Amino acid sequence: MPGRRGKRFRVTSLIPVGFIGAGARFTAELIDISTSGCLLRCTPDQVKLGSSGRLGIQVGYETMRVAAVAKRVVPGQGVAFEFSHMYPHDRELLRRLIMWISTGKPVGE
Repeated sequence: MPGRRGKRFRVTSLIPVGFIGAGARFTAELIDISTSGCLLRCTPDQVKLGSSGRLGIQVGYETMRVAAVAKRVVPGQGVAFEFSHMYPHDRELLRRLIMWISTGKPVGE
């Protein structure tokens, strides 16, 4: 896909994700994640494309919080979100999460 910035890592265990945005609040399942976004198992009626909000993903004993935009619907799977803003600590938590997903070993807990 043109414009893709990060390698996707498929999640093999249940990782819940919370979303809070204008007119939308739900919990979904993480399908895959990269350094630039993620795919959530949710329905398009839960969030409108182009909607901005905050995602919360549990990483060990901490919660990664990131601003994200709903970008596209992936038929039969869910909705893809692009990360739009992240603080350095949350970027480190994302790095740990990707390391855990890709190796199966927790990092820095």
